[in-house]
Amino acid sequence: MESLTTTTFLADDLEIEAECIKLDQSIKNVLATMPILAYTVTCTVTEVGDMSMADIEASIDHESIEVSSVRVNPGLSNSKAVLLNCQDSVKNEGTVYYDIRFVMRLPDGSQTKIIVNVEAQRKSNPGYSIVKRGIFYVARLISAQLGVEFSNKGEDKAQYDNIKKVYSIWICMDCPNDKKDSIVSYTLQPNVLYSGNANLNIDYPYDLLNVTLVHLNDTYDKSNNELIGMMDILLSNMAVDEKRCRLETEHSIPMTMELDKEMIAMCNISAGVVERSINEGIAKGMAKGIAIGESRGIEKNRTEIIENMLREKASIDFIAKVAKLTKEQIIEIGKQASLL
Repeated sequence: MESLTTTTFLADDLEIEAECIKLDQSIKNVLATMPILAYTVTCTVTEVGDMSMADIEASIDHESIEVSSVRVNPGLSNSKAVLLNCQDSVKNEGTVYYDIRFVMRLPDGSQTKIIVNVEAQRKSNPGYSIVKRGIFYVARLISAQLGVEFSNKGEDKAQYDNIKKVYSIWICMDCPNDKKDSIVSYTLQPNVLYSGNANLNIDYPYDLLNVTLVHLNDTYDKSNNELIGMMDILLSNMAVDEKRCRLETEHSIPMTMELDKEMIAMCNISAGVVERSINEGIAKGMAKGIAIGESRGIEKNRTEIIENMLREKASIDFIAKVAKLTKEQIIEIGKQASLL
């Protein structure tokens, strides 16, 4: 009996990868909604820690939020929160893509401006250091301000003093056990190597960049931290109705039409990815088991695998497709095993 081919598995892998790309985009859409963006900022940006959620939302230009591919040239720092494909492009250097990038203006009288980047990292162990990548991002967020926020021209007295503080906040999913349920912030700190001056006063603004990694859990109801607890619920496989209820009652997040729409889309895509991945795993396992049985001349091996799939409530259509049998043959196997 013919088993599944490598070509079939490759096609399944490509379909899953396409769904995962859609899921990544959908997660970013959800994180870019105003209620979630404001909640993220209040828990990570120290300058707004004492502000109300309403004031934080007011500090972000609602109308400037765009969900599109927008190119951000070096030195261009705008007031828009831009999702996916925000780029700093320099000749002979590659292209940097920001998931979400926006500007906050704090109502402190001087209209303090802070540039914030939020990244959704679905794979927290991509094979390189996320911290180093975050440092690269904030470095580019600062260098992109040249010619817009500050200048390096001699006639400009302020010059580098006008550099605006930048944040790169990474929402890390699928975290290893030694990182789960934690938030780690990386900043510049002065380290006095020597001073012969007992009255040394370090009064310059050295803390211009911040990389914050938010490490989530593999499920909800594990964290005592507000942001992690909220994100665990938001990005979980929980039913969308329960997710709505818990976000509103436990975290006071208003379910706006935009957030509700994006959350439903994310949940639907996520469910499809999970189901497709499970089915592919079952199919590969079954095909391997059948191949082993056939190589040993054991037809019983195929029957046992089919019986196990029926016990796991796999559909008859799916089993027939994987096993290369008719539905009638699958039904007969199920009846003989008293499973149908």
